[in-house]
Amino acid sequence: MKKIAKTILVLEDEKPLLKVIKDKFETEGFNVVTARAADQALDYLKEGIKVDAVWLDHYLFGKHNGLDFVTALKKHRSWKNLPVFVVSNTVSMDKVQTYLKLGVQKCYTKVDFRLDQIIADMKKFLGGNSE
Repeated sequence: MKKIAKTILVLEDEKPLLKVIKDKFETEGFNVVTARAADQALDYLKEGIKVDAVWLDHYLFGKHNGLDFVTALKKHRSWKNLPVFVVSNTVSMDKVQTYLKLGVQKCYTKVDFRLDQIIADMKKFLGGNSE
């Protein structure tokens, strides 16, 4: 019996980067849901879209940033255990500490990690295979 592919919610404000991330996850066998704003991502979750993990940029479109998204996520009974991986260009150490206190799995700086390294970490965390 074939396993159902894991679904990743990618929150990224930069449209070209969002496409690259989505394409790479799909190449690795994941289903991908994308959003460019925290409210949009929360709406997807409220609609019942099931995701297995979240790729989160700190800076997003709209009035809410990544910390706002994680705070809302962790307050909701159904989503509080959803694994979140923060991937951002410039997140200060105090924001990294706040993310970790809120329960995110890991924080990455985009310039320090290649896309395939981050996806490999997420795959490993999710149990090795995407399907």
